[in-house]
Amino acid sequence: MTRRLPLLIASACLLSPLFAGAATVSTFAEDFEGTLSAWTGIGGGPITQAAIVNDPLNSGNHVLGFPQLGSGGSIYSADYITASGQFTVSFDYLGLAKPGSRLGDLGGFFGISQSTPGTHQWIAGTLDNYTSPFINLYDTGVWETYSLTFTSQIGQTVRLMFEDYVGSGGVTGDVFFDNIRFHDAQLPPPPLPHDVPEPAGLALVGLAGLLAVAASRRAARRRG
Repeated sequence: MTRRLPLLIASACLLSPLFAGAATVSTFAEDFEGTLSAWTGIGGGPITQAAIVNDPLNSGNHVLGFPQLGSGGSIYSADYITASGQFTVSFDYLGLAKPGSRLGDLGGFFGISQSTPGTHQWIAGTLDNYTSPFINLYDTGVWETYSLTFTSQIGQTVRLMFEDYVGSGGVTGDVFFDNIRFHDAQLPPPPLPHDVPEPAGLALVGLAGLLAVAASRRAARRRG
């Protein structure tokens, strides 16, 4: 099915106002193990077309799903992300066919926008009739990881947006996203909100153990 143009310039009279109180950051990360407090819905209103759901393949994990099909974006980052040059994005995508789905065109899409939606640019999706930069998302039935460094066509300060596109061949509940990282390409990727770093105490214990092993080996060599 024919998809919208990759860069959509909306009429000024149709643009949503900027989300009140939105911050501007240089990195953004989301793993959907909490709430959707970092996100907003269409026009800055409630989120009705997207939700945190159970991962259909991994018990105990939570991901972004779509109880409703959408167009022009279903969920947007509440904050703006800015870059001095290029952006880098990485995320996991799962296209899982259900009865009524058309495999290979389930409708998962990721893009950037100036508002909710306003002027926007699609970056990744399940249709391949786009020009660069664009990632084809494949509905393989398993989680796939995608990464791209690209130049925005709509400016250096943007929101993220996701949807399960109503014009594709999927049905509700057949596309999912997880582990989103989006940042200025000059910066390292941010940690996910629920990544658990190794406690300093455990790291010191591990180091002490390695030093003890090394000392024991040196002593053994001297005795030999």
